[in-house]
Amino acid sequence: MFNVWLIASGKEGADLEEALRMNALGHNLTMLADERAFESSSKSFRRDSEHFPNLLMYLIDHDVNDGTGFLRQVKQSPDYRHVPVIVFYPGNVSPNVHKLYGYGAASVIRVPIRFSGLVEVMRTIDAYWFNVASPPPVDGPLSHLWDAIK
Repeated sequence: MFNVWLIASGKEGADLEEALRMNALGHNLTMLADERAFESSSKSFRRDSEHFPNLLMYLIDHDVNDGTGFLRQVKQSPDYRHVPVIVFYPGNVSPNVHKLYGYGAASVIRVPIRFSGLVEVMRTIDAYWFNVASPPPVDGPLSHLWDAIK
């Protein structure tokens, strides 16, 4: 089973969650309110756990940060650095897209104003990430691979 962790809050976060649940054809969705909840949950799971995420979706909270701190945290973790991260941002935020990709974002997507547009974005994400792309391996630590490519 494909596991998606959505780190989001507020109205945009609720809309993302609803759109994902509407299209939950082949994945489990875990909703986390913020980076602290992610940090706490991430310590609870080993990579070979059946609930370990295959994909992270992160909504930039314009009142708190620009998303780069979260990406740095994820990509510096030996167990989580291989997990693709899709970064969403609301329309009233102007993220530094180059910096987000530089820190390892798999995609940077503006949250559509209309819910129907968000549902269409989630269908596209579903088609690609859950049906076309191969998820990262979850058997054994990847830290030795990281050390080899440094």
